[in-house]
Amino acid sequence: MIISRADFGKYCIIRCKLDGDTFEKLSTLPGFKRWIGRDLLFDPTGANISRIHKFFPDAKWDETAEPELNKYIENLKDMEENLRMKGTDLPSNDDFKFKTKPFDHQRKAFYMCRDKKCFALLMEQGTGKTKVIIDNAAYLYSKGEISSLIVIAPNGVHRNWINEIKIHLPDWCPYKSFYYSSGMGKQKLEQYNQVLGAKETLRIFTFNVEAFVSSKAIELMNKILYSGDVMLVVDESSRIKRPGAKRTKMITKFGKFAKYKRIMTGTPVTKGAEDVYSQFKFLNPQILGYDSFYSFRARYCIMGGFENKQVISYQNIEELTRNIEGHSFRVLKKDCLDLPDKIYQRHYVEMTDKQKKIYTTMKKAFIAEMEGEVIEATEAITRILRLQQILCGWFPGEKDVRPIEDKNPRLEALKEILSDIDSKVIIWARFKADLKAIERELGNLAVSYHGDVTSDARELAVSEFQNNPKVKYFIGTPQAGGIGLTLTAADYAIYYSNSFDLEQRMQSEDRCHRIGTKNNVTYIDIETRKSVDTKIIKALRNKKNIADIVTKDPISLFMEENDD
Repeated sequence: MIISRADFGKYCIIRCKLDGDTFEKLSTLPGFKRWIGRDLLFDPTGANISRIHKFFPDAKWDETAEPELNKYIENLKDMEENLRMKGTDLPSNDDFKFKTKPFDHQRKAFYMCRDKKCFALLMEQGTGKTKVIIDNAAYLYSKGEISSLIVIAPNGVHRNWINEIKIHLPDWCPYKSFYYSSGMGKQKLEQYNQVLGAKETLRIFTFNVEAFVSSKAIELMNKILYSGDVMLVVDESSRIKRPGAKRTKMITKFGKFAKYKRIMTGTPVTKGAEDVYSQFKFLNPQILGYDSFYSFRARYCIMGGFENKQVISYQNIEELTRNIEGHSFRVLKKDCLDLPDKIYQRHYVEMTDKQKKIYTTMKKAFIAEMEGEVIEATEAITRILRLQQILCGWFPGEKDVRPIEDKNPRLEALKEILSDIDSKVIIWARFKADLKAIERELGNLAVSYHGDVTSDARELAVSEFQNNPKVKYFIGTPQAGGIGLTLTAADYAIYYSNSFDLEQRMQSEDRCHRIGTKNNVTYIDIETRKSVDTKIIKALRNKKNIADIVTKDPISLFMEENDD
């Protein structure tokens, strides 16, 4: 059997004496394959090469195809080395001089990833993965392996990286930094050019993941990638889990020009096995062995539901886990940090008679609409949002909301809770009307972090909450403020109204439960009994996305249930 590169495209060709057994084995190759006479055209993905390696160990790879085999072998060696290191003690003494002393799990993560071309830090929120990346970048710079570090992070978090670099980057590592902001003026562009031209320092650039809808941001990114050897980091990499999204495709394309690549997330999987595909494809398609999402899905997902388009179960998960483990470091807070406890409470609030009448009428109308009909998840979620707004004291309109009563019972409940708390509090809310009402009520005692707050004001809000004893409350949305922030000054977090997104819930909880937390943290959900509040809170605490429930059975969320 001889394997060579095809004369066209990225594919390879197998030429061999074809008997029944050989034909049967070759037909099992996953992903793309096509018979051309007695030759087989195939895509040299890791999964295909692995299968050929297993069935035909004596196959000859000529000089045109050998690079594909070598990539697979290199990936296999990396995986085996990483799995071996997981069970060994790492050196306590090394010539690398840390600026801030690492915890044991951070030291282990550093040694496991430091020389790897591609690696995933799957470290739970609050375990200090940012420090690991900063130390890793300093190490690679000291070895002459990189000239630049690029971090792609959620909006606001990308600015926080600059502060973390000041804290953790070793003093012996010279650096200049730049963070991207939309609408860059002349002064900001000059700063970028100064950093790009700084040849004798580690150049650090941070971009918000949303920036790449802008051609300017893409242009700036490309200049960095072409200017020298780069380590490219995607922070909160679950943001690129959708294979077809423009953002995912763009970042994956950037990755092809980076010498070293890292992904960081505490929640690599929020829905199912399909979540990991794009994240690890960005690192290296060889890790998972599939260059096609549909081939990957066919291997690990079982389809069903309406028109067989929904993932209903999973298969071959042990194989997938092993592939991921071979290129990642996973740690949970409970395994590595002696943190105080998380305490969960519910504070119940009753609807007024007027609220109840509006809520009941609207709920019955929604159920009548959905019964016997195929309802899109987005439509069902919109209806649940409307009910949520009523529970928060607002009559939902087409463009805006208006108060149902002069006195909002939910806002009164919040004031009652706060009157019994003598420490700092985070207040999470999802609706703009809620945020504004809470801000008016708390005045100068509070700072805000949401979509209507500028980047500079957000940065100041975090600093004031953490350091100013006069600032008692942090008001934000889990979408804007639930990721990448350190809010350890708080001992309480109140969910005035809940998001449907499990990842946002988990991330927002961990803003105040992380390295630096000294006291127990209490989480209080404000809930109207026997309402969609109850169902949402129960689902999130059981680690379920509301969208998943809606997809399977939307009406179940409207059904009354007395949950304690």
